[in-house]
Amino acid sequence: MSLLSGIIKIVGSCLFLGLLIYVYLGFQQRMIYHPKPYDLSYQSQLSRVIPLEYETDQGKQTAYFYKGQSDIPPKNLWVLFAGNASLAMDWFGRLLDNYSGSHSCFLMIDYPGYGKCEGKASPDRIRRSADKALETLYNRYSALKFQATSRLNVMGHSLGAAIALAFASRHPCKRIILLAPFTSLKDMARRVVGVPFCYALTHHLDNHDRLLEISQQSPRPEVFLIHGHNDATIPIEMGKQLSDSFPGMIKFVPLPIADHQTVLSKNNDTIFKAMNVSR
Repeated sequence: MSLLSGIIKIVGSCLFLGLLIYVYLGFQQRMIYHPKPYDLSYQSQLSRVIPLEYETDQGKQTAYFYKGQSDIPPKNLWVLFAGNASLAMDWFGRLLDNYSGSHSCFLMIDYPGYGKCEGKASPDRIRRSADKALETLYNRYSALKFQATSRLNVMGHSLGAAIALAFASRHPCKRIILLAPFTSLKDMARRVVGVPFCYALTHHLDNHDRLLEISQQSPRPEVFLIHGHNDATIPIEMGKQLSDSFPGMIKFVPLPIADHQTVLSKNNDTIFKAMNVSR
């Protein structure tokens, strides 16, 4: 009986540990990503874009091309990555509805599980989807691929800033705009769940490391980091730390009264200035 009892205890402990791991992984997924589908309120925005459909290991994905007022090929192609609780079409109400530039078009990317995309998000899955979205756009509009590095730019907000930097480390860009970025996802986990739980993080995004890679590119891109003083979600100290680490590459733009959301939605002029600056 003692041997059987010992085996039962071992099996029970393993099952309990497995359950804890399963629950913790699910908790991480829900803490980091907040997917939602498109509903009827997005019909107007969806009617203004060209859907780009493709497949990854997560299933069917849809990104969106917005020509705006630009010609093909445009002077600038911007790839846009939204925050963790936002969709690609949210860029209209928060930024693009007020943009009057005639030299830029936009590739807006939803993450796996968001919008019309199947699957679940993770850094690697988002990376594969973003790369395939750009490839799909180039295949449809071959003129965009010509001199791609002189036209390509990227912008991201919050979680999307980390995705944007990872994208720029793989696809050299002319200009990068980071809106309220964190230093790393591990630093955010330390802030939210504390030690030791932050060390069990399985989703890794490190903006400092990506900036270090980007700093080795030739030519180096222009990087604008815009952060609000009143950001209670990702403190401005994180943006300042990134900026201080790369003073020759990053132009740091603190906004005195902006918070995590209004850094984007109520500071369009600051963003447009960064978008339109000339070398």
